[in-house]
Amino acid sequence: MTHLKAKKVAPVRIPDGATLCLFGLGILAWECYPQIVQMLGREPDYLCDNDASKWNTRLRGVTCISPADLAALSDVFVVVASKATEAILAQVKALGLHRVAIVDYERAYDRVRCIRETDGSPAPSIGLLSVMDRWVMITGASRGLGRLIALDMARRGANLILLARRDGHLDGVASLCAPHGKDVIRESAEFSDPAQIEACLNKLVRAVPRIDIVFNNAGISPPSAPGFWKTPAEDYLTAFQVNALAPILISQTLIPGMRQRGFGRIIHLTSSIRNRMDEMAYACSKAALDKFVYDLSFDLAGTGVMVSLADPGWLRTDMGGGQAPHAAESALPGVLMGALLNADVNGRCFSAQDYAGLDLEDAARKACLLLGLAEAQ
Repeated sequence: MTHLKAKKVAPVRIPDGATLCLFGLGILAWECYPQIVQMLGREPDYLCDNDASKWNTRLRGVTCISPADLAALSDVFVVVASKATEAILAQVKALGLHRVAIVDYERAYDRVRCIRETDGSPAPSIGLLSVMDRWVMITGASRGLGRLIALDMARRGANLILLARRDGHLDGVASLCAPHGKDVIRESAEFSDPAQIEACLNKLVRAVPRIDIVFNNAGISPPSAPGFWKTPAEDYLTAFQVNALAPILISQTLIPGMRQRGFGRIIHLTSSIRNRMDEMAYACSKAALDKFVYDLSFDLAGTGVMVSLADPGWLRTDMGGGQAPHAAESALPGVLMGALLNADVNGRCFSAQDYAGLDLEDAARKACLLLGLAEAQ
């Protein structure tokens, strides 16, 4: 099977004498603007956006022009800074502009990973990994997003290992998955108790031939009613135990076997939550998980085992609450990319809402464009 790997990205070089224009002025570009300027080596000559209210204004001391004005410029180099990468690339190409680069954002857009040149061609069609007959473990599988992941994996022909705090909580999802004809194993563990996690994993390692893919989906967000200044230490301890320590213990147990076999995928569910002091216990525990994944990915490079992050967005689940903006179903297929994309996704973070409403093949092509993946030679 052909594998994909990340391109080796050289620093973008703005041709001498070229007019530099940054296209796309949303919140994302504005938050990362200093990083973009640093990577480009200078301020842009112009800004451009599709919002007419910004035209002929000065933003950050730089004039914003319309797309029509952009097309009239000579010797222009365009840097696409919007999340709407595909649409703006097509727009720039239609304007007859061919010297283009893309801002590649990382970790749910907190930072710029690189700025890379592109010829504007559509993303290539890429292969997807089959999970047929593989063993897939999903934590927090009894409800919400975990339940959706389990059902999707069952429909794709995977054998399932479903984990929840109580075995009885898994009755519903197990019944939905069983008709697809593969093995469904159920186990329970209290994820705030390392001893229960260890016992559960040791039992599973003896019970199944191997564990190929793991979705570390289980998580908690302690009630924030007291507010940050009165949040008890126990809330921090419990959040770290469930949201960070449990995935670390799972990784410690399962990755050595994956390395021996030369294959493994572990997808850790994270969050882009920020500026919400009353939910600091949850936010800090997810930040710790991110740090673990990024650092571990360097050790796993080239082994065939990949760890990645998936940020589902704020979902209407039991944990997210009814006021959340996104339905749980919107996180698929985005949260599956780390398992199904036939690419080097080690250490990468997928923002699931980027792929909401797409089928799996289109989502894979979009991921290829956003992550800068290329077919291995």
